[in-house]
Amino acid sequence: MPSVDREEDGGQLLAHHAFWQYPEHTRRTSTITELIFVPDELKDGLYLLNLQITSLELDASPSKPVLYRLS
Repeated sequence: MPSVDREEDGGQLLAHHAFWQYPEHTRRTSTITELIFVPDELKDGLYLLNLQITSLELDASPSKPVLYRLS
């Protein structure tokens, strides 16, 4: 599933609203990463995630997730 919400939902974005608890108690320090590709060769395990996002204040932002395997 490429998004937490269906592509055609009439603009409701119910899962997004639930995740961010919008509009009652909006979470402002959380993110959702969608459309990420993880190669099959990447083994299951513990990783440190460095999620790099743009410093612009937008409702959506491209990101660059960088994983470091922990041992």
